[in-house]
Amino acid sequence: MVEIAKRIGMRALLLMVFPLLLWASGWQWQPENDCRWLKGWYWLTQTVTSPWGAPLTNALLISWFLWCLRYRLKPALGLAAILTATLLIGQGMKSFIKEWGQKPRPYVVWLEKYY
Repeated sequence: MVEIAKRIGMRALLLMVFPLLLWASGWQWQPENDCRWLKGWYWLTQTVTSPWGAPLTNALLISWFLWCLRYRLKPALGLAAILTATLLIGQGMKSFIKEWGQKPRPYVVWLEKYY
């Protein structure tokens, strides 16, 4: 179990590298900048907003956890249940917050205007 936690922890740290580098550098998105390279990141993030995006992401993560656990079914089902519950709770909270505060984000307004 320690080995599994180590593998997952290392990959979680790897996922944090890019945001931490941006945070440490003090970079902030500005509409005036040449942001052609940001379009790919934008479209990647939009894949989860589609109706099929969240279940597809969930299925991919469950498959990855199953592989990480070397196809041990009982722990994988437990992780799948936790992951699915987390995803459903997160989507519910996101929907609630979007309904509660319907102010559009500035970069979304800018992207809608120009793209």
